[in-house]
Amino acid sequence: MSNAPERAPLLARIRDLAETINTPIRFVHEGLHHARAERRALKRLQTATVTKPKLVVVLSAPKTASTSVLLAVEEANGDFTVSRAHHAQPEARWRGAGTRLVTAHGGLRHRAHGDIMMLPFLRSFRGEQRFISMARDPIAFNVSNFTYFGRWYWLRHHWRTVRWMPAEQLAELFFRTFPHGASSVWWQREFAQTVGYDPLKQPFDTEAGWAMARSGRTRSLIMRIDVPDDRKTTLLREFLECPSVPDVRRENLNSVKAPSELGERLKLAIAARPDYVDQVLDLPAVRHFWSEAQRARMRATWLRTDAPARPAPQPVSVQG
Repeated sequence: MSNAPERAPLLARIRDLAETINTPIRFVHEGLHHARAERRALKRLQTATVTKPKLVVVLSAPKTASTSVLLAVEEANGDFTVSRAHHAQPEARWRGAGTRLVTAHGGLRHRAHGDIMMLPFLRSFRGEQRFISMARDPIAFNVSNFTYFGRWYWLRHHWRTVRWMPAEQLAELFFRTFPHGASSVWWQREFAQTVGYDPLKQPFDTEAGWAMARSGRTRSLIMRIDVPDDRKTTLLREFLECPSVPDVRRENLNSVKAPSELGERLKLAIAARPDYVDQVLDLPAVRHFWSEAQRARMRATWLRTDAPARPAPQPVSVQG
């Protein structure tokens, strides 16, 4: 943990205060730019599928290590068009300041390139569709999304001063504001409704960590991110019927966006909350993608620290 002074520098505090005024202006500007980018992306996708009608969509929740898979597929010499989306369903679309960050079902709202145009495109597309999705440890998912997207969502009014924020305050914001069941909600509200079947009602080999499915002209590959990279490579080559898929490499192009100590401080707070760990590891998707023994090991990993016990500011509501 950092030995930072108790109070943030004056300039940092002033800039965070100004965020309240600047936020609506900035998000209007970004919203207009985002809409134009989506229209251009849709046009490129429509053009590409004319000559390469096999569509591959890396449809995976934010911060699920899908970038490495996406890059490998994009670099393959296959006769398919590659796209990506984190959220396709309108309910998960974050429209800017004034929009709640949590959906009515406890999912994340999000704004990312490729999200807005994906569902209309899929509805009009008549060719073969293949979807690739990644499943991640749900607590790591929560910490990573909260810290990485803090600048835009969860910590945008504290972003310049968060390094000096007391550990108790940071933990309180995390436990109170983040939708801790979002990783499970994503599979039923995003994957199921976009791809066309509920993955939690389909067989999944928890020991292998992956599953393939096919329905009509739609195929899907779901992999846990702890599957070894060489195995991911083999699965992609088989799934895409393309031996030129290059080796999957670890990619974290966005690792510098959030101060690394934020995640470490949250891990200490989580280690003092076995009730929180148990609630999250009991979510429907977690019970489906990980065996009881695997969940027990995950629990031990999250609670294996000497962090001093701290009572939670208020109960955590976990949906899923």
